[in-house]
Amino acid sequence: MAQERGQYIPGTAGLNSGIQAPEGFTYANLFIWYPSTKFKNQNGDTSALNFDLDLLADLNLFAYTTKAKFLGANVGMSVAVPIVNTPISLPNLGANVSPTGIADIYFEPINLGWKGKRADTKLAYGFIAPTGKFDSVGTDTTTTDYWGHQITLASTIYLEKTKLTQFSFSTNWEFHHKKRHEDVKVGNNMTLEAGVGKIFVKNGGKQLLQFGGVGYAEFQLTKDSGSGVPLLTADNKDRVFAIGPEFGVILPTKKLSFMVRVLPEFGARNRTQGVTVAVGLVKSF
Repeated sequence: MAQERGQYIPGTAGLNSGIQAPEGFTYANLFIWYPSTKFKNQNGDTSALNFDLDLLADLNLFAYTTKAKFLGANVGMSVAVPIVNTPISLPNLGANVSPTGIADIYFEPINLGWKGKRADTKLAYGFIAPTGKFDSVGTDTTTTDYWGHQITLASTIYLEKTKLTQFSFSTNWEFHHKKRHEDVKVGNNMTLEAGVGKIFVKNGGKQLLQFGGVGYAEFQLTKDSGSGVPLLTADNKDRVFAIGPEFGVILPTKKLSFMVRVLPEFGARNRTQGVTVAVGLVKSF
């Protein structure tokens, strides 16, 4: 049985999503685990599909923020190299295969970051190249098999002068090309992510602990099209919601941070419904 998600993994952004990487080089590793055994149909009922999905994705992000300014914002760029055990778009469920390898690489040639007294804002354009493996049988495929474009607008708003309480939101807009090896064009997506967090200062500011609640809502904006679209999801758009906690540790003097977020999904339509678990480590140089 085939079904398609977009190329962006909801739950990637959370607290601090509007903050651009500091000037210089930054490396981030984001490990995502998405288990699911449920497929929700158009009415929200669980379909009689027997599958046990475990999507594993390890995203390696390399970011560089320059001192150059454009419209008052710092100019930056980044690239993300994911290692996965199945295509992020989940084209097959119940196939009893688990290919492992480099998936489609995300290139972000420009991002702009504005820093204000009460808010940080980030605007970015990036594209995903189908660099992963393609196998005509489908047993060794790690690519979504199509090009995609993404526009991201995010902001972190500080609710007090100390900046210890924040509200963050991020919107990601996906625009997809037709698949290279199938007559399928996956519909465009929009993902909204938001969270409210509080920072607690420890050890004279050497350690910061951050707690908060985060969530996401992903909507398919246009229907899948082409002769290869499965009957189960044809003429229907998918959606899903999730909400859960996030915990982080920030070490300012070492330019190091760690976070974990757990997001159980609900309200899914025409797609899997599971739990997104994200663990991240960020180091700036």
